[in-house]
Amino acid sequence: MFSDHVISIAGRNIAITSHDVFMAGVSVVIGLLFWAALYFSRKRIVVLKRSNGTDQVTFELARIADALERIANQPADRAIAAATRRQLQAQPPPQRESRGVAYSMFGR
Repeated sequence: MFSDHVISIAGRNIAITSHDVFMAGVSVVIGLLFWAALYFSRKRIVVLKRSNGTDQVTFELARIADALERIANQPADRAIAAATRRQLQAQPPPQRESRGVAYSMFGR
């Protein structure tokens, strides 16, 4: 058995190898490096002061967001029903010829 440590929890044995410990350590170190990179990179944030241009951009973005919300809130079945109606109006219903009873055992 290659395990370094065996832990028993609720009647089950869990084997922790040196490779498991090494990989956990590497994961913690990489996580700390990412956290440090994100934490110390916050010094590059640019804050724009309020101006006519930023107010106009805010207004236009709000208008676009409202329009997108209205489109998203429309039920999809209305659009599907309208498309189906247009398709049925453009295409006449097919005519079926009557040839007797289908699947008749007498062949009439």
